[in-house]
Amino acid sequence: MEKYLRHLEKNKYSISTIRTYKSILNNYINIWKDIRLIRKKLLNYFDSPNTIWTHYNVIISFMKFNNDKRIKKIKEIKLPSISQKYMPTFTKNYIYKKTEKMNSQKEIIIRFLFETGIRISELKNIISINKKTIIIKGKGNKIREIYHNFKTTKLLDQVMITEKTIRLWVKEVLGKKYTPHSIRRSHATHMLLNGVNPKLVMLQLGHVKIETTYRYLQISKTKNINLYNKYFQK
Repeated sequence: MEKYLRHLEKNKYSISTIRTYKSILNNYINIWKDIRLIRKKLLNYFDSPNTIWTHYNVIISFMKFNNDKRIKKIKEIKLPSISQKYMPTFTKNYIYKKTEKMNSQKEIIIRFLFETGIRISELKNIISINKKTIIIKGKGNKIREIYHNFKTTKLLDQVMITEKTIRLWVKEVLGKKYTPHSIRRSHATHMLLNGVNPKLVMLQLGHVKIETTYRYLQISKTKNINLYNKYFQK
């Protein structure tokens, strides 16, 4: 397992993600040789479909790393469906009001995250900056070029703080229900609702599949009704 965890670290997975992967794999380490017990535990031990899917994805990732041929047996498992859940997001006006003073790195970093849509783990992987674009090293050591608001970026100091500190800042500035990932989802929702080409949003976020980008689109029931009425209740 240690080689796998080092592989994750090398590929710029966050510390919290690596800890989660390790914790999940520890559930199966004593039964790893018996694929039937792995299947049984995966399907019967956990109640939440989200938890089952998370464990499934970690197991698949670990098996791929080890070229484990039993991966076919795991992929045959019929997993429970995950119900659609609304994840809290906010508008551009909301975050701009919350960070309007821009007199601390706390507010600058939060606004920078919203305007770029990058992961917090990518804050320390900025390779170069010019007035129009930023080159960063993202998940899986993939290099991508993204757009940014230079007026905000020029105020950004070298990021030396921990991801935990940023998470606390987000809750302090934006509200307890928000996380750094809420900022990323809000970035995607803001862009897509304002007619930005989904391909650009996908590249900005560093997604491989457009389907992943569309899953980031969070619209409340009220917003959905308003959008529908705009076109059909004239």
